[in-house]
Amino acid sequence: MSGQVTDGWVDLGESNPHNSILTAPSPPLGLVVPVAYFDRLRTLSRERHTLLCVGLDPDPDRIEGGAAGALRHCRDVVRQTEEHVCCFKPNSAFWEQYGPDGWAALLELRDEAPDTPFLLDAKRGDMDNTMRAYARAVFGTLAMDAATVSPYLGSDSLREFTRYEERGVYVLCRTSNPGARDVQHLESGGKPVFEHVAVLAEGLNGAGNVGLVVGATAPAEVAAIRHLTALPFLLPGVGAQGGDVESAVRAAWNGDPASCLVAASRSVIYASKPAREAEALKAQINLATGVRA
Repeated sequence: MSGQVTDGWVDLGESNPHNSILTAPSPPLGLVVPVAYFDRLRTLSRERHTLLCVGLDPDPDRIEGGAAGALRHCRDVVRQTEEHVCCFKPNSAFWEQYGPDGWAALLELRDEAPDTPFLLDAKRGDMDNTMRAYARAVFGTLAMDAATVSPYLGSDSLREFTRYEERGVYVLCRTSNPGARDVQHLESGGKPVFEHVAVLAEGLNGAGNVGLVVGATAPAEVAAIRHLTALPFLLPGVGAQGGDVESAVRAAWNGDPASCLVAASRSVIYASKPAREAEALKAQINLATGVRA
């Protein structure tokens, strides 16, 4: 792997222009130039020395007060943990369940941390015209920085998301749930479906804004997919799902700060002290990569 090492991070700009974090020439005064999601992620990872992403998934069985209560709880989590994360990941279903008030609460929560990217875990997948509407909702109406999508309908549907070049798009590849094997491990042409998905995602990465969702509960598959591609990974399944943090992180990490975004939700947001839990998990992840805390 080529590139300059800084505080344990590797600048892959020379080997892959999409991974470069070098600054471009200054724009004219008054002109706002958007920064691509993965570049923001890399910058925050370096500044905060973290690969942690905290999921914001309010459960009405555990949080009273409807959408307002969910907002209060998650706002407190954001305030306590922001210094330890490089991304927040609200799952759309947990906000949709509150109806219009839930969407309004999510928008308000987004404004709570404008300096930290928000990744909407929506797993959208549909016909191209429907995906076009989904993408407008996610990246326009909700102003999210990234989203998860399902590859089941193929590349034409995914392109409706990837054409938003400043936004990140994580394609479901090998998920963290036990039933992942039912379909994702079926073989086609001598390879499991999840490997075909990785190749499909590579073909959609012309703008350098595509990543893969690869569950931390399956470190062997994480390693197999990393062998195929250098795309950024979102690693869910840590904490309540029992994912092996060390093994999964070692398998996913390739020196690029965006290569290994580790997501934890319930173990952090329902902890008695979310900041302490996030800090401990950040340190555990950094230990696995060899990056100083």
